[in-house]
Amino acid sequence: MSDHPILNITDVATPDAYPAITAATLSGEWPALTERLERCAADYRRAPSLHTLVQLEGTLHAILRAPRDTLGTWADAEPGNPWPWLAQGMAATYAGLDARGTETADQLTEAEWEQVAEYLTQAQAPLTRALELGVQPGPALAAIGQAATVMGVPEEDHQQLLAQLAEADPNWLPAWSSALARSEARWGGSLAHMGEVVALAERAMTVPELHQLLTAEHWWWRANRSATIDGDLVTARGHLRAGLEDCPPGRTRAALLVLEAQILASMDAPAREIAEGWQAAVDAAPDDPTHQFDLGLAWVDAGDIERATAVLTRLAERPGPEGLEAANWLGRCLARGRRGFPQDRAAAERWFHRTAEQGPDGKLNLAELQLEDDPHSEQALALCRAAIAEGNAYGALPLARAYLARGEQAEAKAVLNDAPVEFTACKYALARGLDEGWFGTPDPRAALEVSNTVLPQVFDPYLSVLHMTLLSAQGNWDAARQHGRWLLEETAEGRLDLPDPLFHEVERLLGAIPKPGLGGFLKRTFSNERLRLEVESPDLWNV
Repeated sequence: MSDHPILNITDVATPDAYPAITAATLSGEWPALTERLERCAADYRRAPSLHTLVQLEGTLHAILRAPRDTLGTWADAEPGNPWPWLAQGMAATYAGLDARGTETADQLTEAEWEQVAEYLTQAQAPLTRALELGVQPGPALAAIGQAATVMGVPEEDHQQLLAQLAEADPNWLPAWSSALARSEARWGGSLAHMGEVVALAERAMTVPELHQLLTAEHWWWRANRSATIDGDLVTARGHLRAGLEDCPPGRTRAALLVLEAQILASMDAPAREIAEGWQAAVDAAPDDPTHQFDLGLAWVDAGDIERATAVLTRLAERPGPEGLEAANWLGRCLARGRRGFPQDRAAAERWFHRTAEQGPDGKLNLAELQLEDDPHSEQALALCRAAIAEGNAYGALPLARAYLARGEQAEAKAVLNDAPVEFTACKYALARGLDEGWFGTPDPRAALEVSNTVLPQVFDPYLSVLHMTLLSAQGNWDAARQHGRWLLEETAEGRLDLPDPLFHEVERLLGAIPKPGLGGFLKRTFSNERLRLEVESPDLWNV
């Protein structure tokens, strides 16, 4: 068994490590998986460190990329093996966390909360079984703690989990991190509770580096609370500075620096200082692509296009969704010379050809570029259709434009009509076209049906303002006025994002609506005027 590929992996951070372990799981190579997990656990017990911890944790997470039914098959095949039970329990826990999302409990529907509870309850039996069979306790206790954080546990149970961790696996940092989160004020704890977790960990842990990381996390939690709840950015930054003092390089240090960069932006610090903050965050974890796009944008805002190009190019050349996003963004900037980038259509086309092979966004970007050179390009229109088929219905916009240019009005209307409601620019174009007669005779009533259908499901600022004009076309002046006032009030309160041109457009439209009373009555009776939207949507034809 020692010649199996996954047993020769010495570092799960290498590019092919996770896929190889996941592939072994998918193909049911249980003996190799068990041997790798046992080796990693033995290395961790013999010499606990961040590196040996990450090797075991990373192996487990690579296994968890397989479907849950595959892990169930493993447990059925080897019921006396603790590792498949652990994997099953962790998978159910993460399913519950995914279902929980980032919303607070009161924002979830009863059905959504029942789904969360169902997953987390399912996790308990396999996790308990794994512990009974002698699995490395830390990962199981971390998963149990994560479930407890979401579902809530009495103080007595919280203390019992801490005592069990301190005795059974004192150096398993993820379990202490879960306990720290469980002790945060928003989960019913307090600063005193968090301090108790850190103090207990200091007595229990035998590896100073791991306790330093936990202490840094403690400062991150305090900074996050000061910034997001107390609104005290200066104190929050002070907490971050304290956390950075003894924090080693890696993800925890990067998390502290990311929050500091975000705070600098909230404090309206100079753009270059913000960019340098993002640079420090990325330097702390250079192999993590998560915030490299943020760094590139920060250098753009700072006016250093050369550094922005270098950062975004490196990211764009990486595999994965972050690289794909960067490549498409770079291509769009270069295609039209946006955001300070020089216009370089040849370079843009190279990026789009690359991304077109990996997803619908690249196909659509490439199609848009080709249509600028040849509005009748069948190759470009085929790319639009492929983008739609792969899930990006914004391909309907250039496709409809091409149909209209050829006089194929019914086809243009159909392709916009078929777009799902969440692709609101398509629905705005459909409503605008129905109102203005792009597809034949103007039909304001049908246009109003579009906005009435879409807006209760998905808010779109341009469609919402157009809705005012459609109400006016039906003579519903009071409803148009009420809708416009609602838009301005919600925007002023920060609950809606209405771009400046639209905000002023709403003010103009409100001024054109007849006032209540005799004068307004006469205007409504004898005038053929109706509201007309004058501000164009930037997304109407430009994807």
